[in-house]
Amino acid sequence: MKMNTITWVDLARLKKAAKAAKATLPDLTHMQRLNAIAAAEYGVRHFHELEKRYDAQVASHVDVDGGAHHCRFCSFTFDGTLPADIKAHSERHQLFAEAQATLGFVPMSYKEREQVKRTGYEWMRSPDPGTQRQGALAVLLSHFERSMEHAVDGGRWHKHPYFVEYLAYALPGAGFVPESIRQRLAKEFGDKPGGIPAGATDWPSQAAVKVTRSASDAAASVRLRESVSQAAKTAAEGLVAT
Repeated sequence: MKMNTITWVDLARLKKAAKAAKATLPDLTHMQRLNAIAAAEYGVRHFHELEKRYDAQVASHVDVDGGAHHCRFCSFTFDGTLPADIKAHSERHQLFAEAQATLGFVPMSYKEREQVKRTGYEWMRSPDPGTQRQGALAVLLSHFERSMEHAVDGGRWHKHPYFVEYLAYALPGAGFVPESIRQRLAKEFGDKPGGIPAGATDWPSQAAVKVTRSASDAAASVRLRESVSQAAKTAAEGLVAT
């Protein structure tokens, strides 16, 4: 019997299982099958209990300040008194939950991205090549996170390149990275012009190229993303502490 937190992915999985069980339980309605599976897996009386648990889980991410509600999970600010805003948050939250289940992370918030970017620009001014590399990667990561946030919000995150592949497409137009640093990164990650339009950093909704999204890229991206973001956040926290 499962007692863990209920996510949107869990609810979607149960609905899919109930639909598949129609062949083995033809005398039950879809809701009756849902209730039966929910009871067997989670020990609840009916599926609605899991939906309420999910709603509570979503609410636990929301900070309230008067009428303004802000979700820390999906970085969405909305008016908690307006049904249309509540619906918009619910839909966005679901998309971010679905993406997290596959990606293993949710894109950074605006505040986090800006912190990582500022640290990156500081590092790029260092005379040390290793620090320069880390700085350029931090700035590019902030762009990647914003691009991925837009892709998730648009329901097209599964067509967005992983970080290491994004770097290869972003570097040709990365004029904010000094040429000597950019060339070193291009040798490391590749240099693929044409994927991201000139002057942009977001992966286009209608990309002219098809990304690979390989398992090896996924694993390497998770490691690199975590390494760069953690280093930048640690550096920023050190500055605040002093």
